[in-house]
Amino acid sequence: MRFWLLCLTLPSLTGCVAYHPQPLQPAQSEAQWRARSALDSGLAQWVGRHETNAFHAWPPAQFDLTALTMVALYFHSDVQLARAHVRSAQAAEVTAGARPNPTLSVLPTGVASSFPDEPPFMMAVSLDVPIETAGKRSHRLAQARQATRAARLALAEAAWAVRARLRAALVEYFDAQKQSELFQEDARLAEKSSALLAQRLAAGDISRFDLTIAQSETLNAQIALGAAQTRVAAARSALAAALGLTSPALDQIQIAWPEFEQPPANFPLAPLQDAGLEHRLDVQRALAEYAGLEAALQLAIAGQYPDIHLDPGYEFDQGEHKFSLGPSITLPLFDHNQGPIAEATAKRDEAAAAFLALQGDAINQMEMAEVTYRAAVAEWQTADRIAAALRQHTEKSTERSVELGETDRGALLQVRLQVSAAQRARLAAIRKVQDALGALENAVQHPLSEEADWQSLSQLVAQNPSPRP
Repeated sequence: MRFWLLCLTLPSLTGCVAYHPQPLQPAQSEAQWRARSALDSGLAQWVGRHETNAFHAWPPAQFDLTALTMVALYFHSDVQLARAHVRSAQAAEVTAGARPNPTLSVLPTGVASSFPDEPPFMMAVSLDVPIETAGKRSHRLAQARQATRAARLALAEAAWAVRARLRAALVEYFDAQKQSELFQEDARLAEKSSALLAQRLAAGDISRFDLTIAQSETLNAQIALGAAQTRVAAARSALAAALGLTSPALDQIQIAWPEFEQPPANFPLAPLQDAGLEHRLDVQRALAEYAGLEAALQLAIAGQYPDIHLDPGYEFDQGEHKFSLGPSITLPLFDHNQGPIAEATAKRDEAAAAFLALQGDAINQMEMAEVTYRAAVAEWQTADRIAAALRQHTEKSTERSVELGETDRGALLQVRLQVSAAQRARLAAIRKVQDALGALENAVQHPLSEEADWQSLSQLVAQNPSPRP
């Protein structure tokens, strides 16, 4: 008997998985995180898998938005976490597709009042083979597969969110840099103006009050410059965080984004909105979640039908061999699975309402983004014309007057300060366009200002394994 029990249990033990501990080591993971670099060889191999790779070699000489997006998608923890969720969903598919194991029962029983010529024991062996009915396993698999699809779409959403935050951080970084340069020019011009007025005060041409006002303006310009430089440092740290790197890692690369001051001024927005409404990742994920709840409802309805259990058995009863055959089934007399069916129906209806609300929000978001974008472009074009006119006409005519002796250099410095103020207004308008463009991209969930094949890139994120922590 022991031999037969061993034969029955050995095949099941050969498929077991052994436990391998993987303790977390905070010191080691911290060291690895601090050692991250955009020049990482693993990143270069990962970038090389991009089907429509725009990089002939990695690392590129200059890191623009496209190159920085590759870095962020490789390193950022949000993408790694979403990828881990995909693996969990795939594991749940294995669980959903598993067939129920049969149950073997062995019941040796001693008989105290046996006759002298009969064995003093009984041996009973029974086997319970469950058979699922009404397609329950297929419904479980359908639900799990939709959950995996939703997890993959959530991974693509996480990748898009990382890219969106990176673009916003890059806009802030370049805006802060450009503003700092303009404030530096203001401080230089204000200092020159104060020096010139000091000379005029010594000659008796102006009063002490005029010089005090100029010196106050110089001090304000220096304070503004200091604040702008602080903003650059903060923007640099935020950019590093958006990439999943440390701030010192940015010292290893050259960041360039020529498109910052020349954003696209026009898009065929109607096709973009139609495509965005159809292909938005959150809309697709909501559809996958709804399909999963449809499968859950089908599973609950199938639960009305009881499973069948085949129960063959053998009993050795004091020298007699007894066999039993016959299925067993639960009689659905009191419970027809009404509770789970009602719950699954309500959850499906809730998901349908959530989808309609999401779709409406997407439409409103795209319409609002379009209006904001067009208004920002108009403001930018106006500010650009004013700055160009001041620079090309007013400043040049004042320089000519100084050369002819018709006016002094103080007037030229004041004009140049006005030109700098107009440049700051132009830069603020460009920032509005960039922010509006980012909002428009978020509305359609697709890049508009670069040539990157986002669909191919998001597939790369979903298919390739997670990099080291």
